[in-house]
This record gives sequence, structure tokens and C-alpha cells, in this order.
Amino acid sequence: MAGIPRTLSSWLRLIWQSLFLPTHRHALGWWIATRAAMFAAWALMGFYTQSDVIYYYESISRLFHGAAASTVLIEYPTPLIWLLSIPYLLGFGTQAGYTAIFILAFVAGDALTGYVLWRSARQYGTNPRPAAAFWIWFVVAIGPIIYMRLDFLTAVLSAVGLIAIVRSHRFTSGAMMGVGAAIKLWPALLWPTTLVDKKAVYRASIGFFGAGAALAIASLMYAGWERLISPLTWQSDRGLQIESVYATPVMVARLFDPSLWTVYVSKYNAFEIAGPMTVLFTEVASVATVLGGLTMLVLYIGWLRRSDRTPVEAGTLMIVATLIMIITNKTFSPQYMIWLGGPVAALLTISARHPEMLPNEGHLFSWLTRPKHLTHDEHLVGPLTLARYIAVWTVVLTVLTQLVYPVMYTYLVNTRWWSPVAVGILTIRNVALVVFSIRLIILTFRSIAFRRTRPVVDGARTAVASH
Repeated sequence: MAGIPRTLSSWLRLIWQSLFLPTHRHALGWWIATRAAMFAAWALMGFYTQSDVIYYYESISRLFHGAAASTVLIEYPTPLIWLLSIPYLLGFGTQAGYTAIFILAFVAGDALTGYVLWRSARQYGTNPRPAAAFWIWFVVAIGPIIYMRLDFLTAVLSAVGLIAIVRSHRFTSGAMMGVGAAIKLWPALLWPTTLVDKKAVYRASIGFFGAGAALAIASLMYAGWERLISPLTWQSDRGLQIESVYATPVMVARLFDPSLWTVYVSKYNAFEIAGPMTVLFTEVASVATVLGGLTMLVLYIGWLRRSDRTPVEAGTLMIVATLIMIITNKTFSPQYMIWLGGPVAALLTISARHPEMLPNEGHLFSWLTRPKHLTHDEHLVGPLTLARYIAVWTVVLTVLTQLVYPVMYTYLVNTRWWSPVAVGILTIRNVALVVFSIRLIILTFRSIAFRRTRPVVDGARTAVASH
């Protein structure tokens, strides 16, 4: 029995020490424990978060029973039809088999992602604990939904793309974004972040456009032109989703007179709201989307004009671009938060190599509240501090998202006694998300895209050259 803690305090001390993941065994132990707890909680909640997986099964089943490919899963890029057919074949065409294969594959992908983060950090010469710990707790924060949404794949591809930049695998970084765009369109907007140097401008671009063009041609030949562009028209025609930033004022107003608004399941498989002010806020969202696109364009142009671009800056821009896409969209499904997980984990992996630059050592997030008497030069934040700040915000916002869906979603859709609590959590999540995004956008403008003085995100100028 030697070596086994004998008192409660000893056990608590051991648990506390293991939280910092000093070894890969601790990381593996926490991964197993947290995933087991997640599935236990999922079972208690009634297993209803797998509705998307059932929808995938029913759609692919129609395909295998004679439906035209041009009519199946038209909201997704065509290559997903091929990908989603694999669980159908392995599951012998049954719904239970399909669901089991799908979820088990994503659980394995979760474990593989954690391993890749740990191993990449070791190979890069950084401490693997920040990224590994973030990934373990981020998945807990989002919950089992991560195993039932295709957004997990795009998050992982964006993480691999960022790590590939650091490893000087420029073609791979671009190709990852191209494949991600073929699964879910949004990674296409991250392509400029792969252009960290002159070689990357060519190689990453060839990887991105090469992968994209190959999949587009294959899709065109398989299902035709209308099916190729259907995901674009599908997104543009959607209404105001109840979880979105722009639906928040309406959802609050609905608490006082539910009869004025209707929450319904639209043909886009989402809960949308109709009634007073919804048309106005939908138009506001459309304007915000245009402004968000322009903001991303200006940030990218400002960054690409510089000759000293760094992987850390690329990762920060990747996160900022993702946040802009989320807060300017008239839709907001819980899986959108999964988009952030991969880039944040990868940013922690590459930022851990670089030194800190905090004159005010006791104030971890002091760049947010910089005293007026300090100039921009006098108040600097290192990349690891910034990455940790982003990681903490991401986990908190993701926990709130899981509370919105699935925990409180029934009370969000239907007006009941707990509805004020559900709407309150939704409001806090959306306001916090907007505040966090705006502050990070401002920082990015000042220190990455149009910096005139010493950068806030520094220390990685030789990262590509040294590998």
C-alpha cells in the first residue's frame, strides 16, 4: 500500500497537483475521467443532443435508397456526403450502428487531438501542459455535443493548420484550410492567416486553392452546379435564430408578452423567432456581417503589408476572424463555440515558447485596463499571457453556451417559470462574447495589423526561420 494517500488532505493535494498535468499520464488520466463524467451526464440528460447525428443518418439513408445526391444535405458542402456515408456503411445501415460509429470516431478524434497537441509542443520545444489542459477542459465546457457536430472536424483542421505553419509545412497549412472549407465553409476565411512569409504566400496558397479546387471539381461532377452552391444560398436565406446576438433584445422582450412572438423550427432545422422587431434586427445582423467582413479584410491587409509576420500573430488573427464570424451572424448554434477550440489550443502550443513582457507582473490581464499614464510602449503583454487570457475567456463563454444548450434550452424555446433564467444566461453569454471580441479586435488592430511601436504580441519573429 506504499505510495497511496492515506488522508483526505493527501488525496486533495494529489488531485490539485495533477490538475497541472505534470506528465502525460496525468493528462491521460484527466482525459479519461472527464470524458467518462461527460457521458454519464449525457445519459442523465436523456441522450437528446444527438439529434444532428440522427438527421445525418436519415439523410444518408435516403441517398442509399435512391434519393439524388443533389437533394441530400444541401446545407452542407458536397464532400460531406462522402464523409457521412462511412458510418452508414460501417454501421450496416442501422440508426444505432450509425450513431455508435459516428460518436466513437469523434471520441477517438478528441483523444488524437490531445495527443497531437502534446507531441507537437514537445517537438516544438514548448511546455505541452497549457494546450493539453485547455483542450481537456474545453471539451468538458462544450459537453458531449462536440462528438455530435461536424464543427469538431473544422476546429481540429484549423489547429493542425496553425501548428503546420510553425513547423514550416506551408503547403499543409493551406491544404488544411481548404479541406476545412469543404466540410464547413467558414475556414475559407482563415486562409490569409497561413501567409506568414514569402514562401507561405505561394505554398500555402497552392495547398488551399489546390485542395479546394480538387474537391469543388469532384463535387460538381458528382452532384451538379446547384448542389455545389446550395450551402451559400441556404445560409443567406435563414431567419433570426433565438441564440444569436441580434435576437437577444427580442428574447428579453418576449418574457414580458410571449403572445407577440413565435418561436418555431424553421426549414433550416433551427429555432427561429418571428414577431415585432425581428425584421429590424435581422437587417442589423446583415449590416453587421458586411462590417465584420470589412473589418477582417482591413486586418488582413494591414498584417500582410508587414514583412515581419509571425505564427503567434497568425493564430491570434485566426481567433479574431472566428469571433467576428460568430458575433456578426444572425444565426448562432452552440457548436459555433467549437470553432474556437482548435485555434486557441494551437495558439497555446506555439505561444509557450516565447518570453513574457509584463511590467506589471501582478496583473495578468492588465492590457485590458492599461492606466492612462502608461504609453503603449510601457505596457506590453507577452504571447503566452495573451493566449491564456483568450483560453480562459473561451472556456467561460463555452460553459455558458452549454448552459444555454442543452441545459436550459427548453425554457429558452418555451416561456415557463425558468425562462427568465435561461434568457438571462443567454444575455450574459452574448454580451460577454461581444465585449471580449471587441477588445481583442482593438488589440489586434493596434499591435498586429497597424502597429507603429513595439508589438504586444512579440517574440516569434524567428519561429518559422528556425524550423
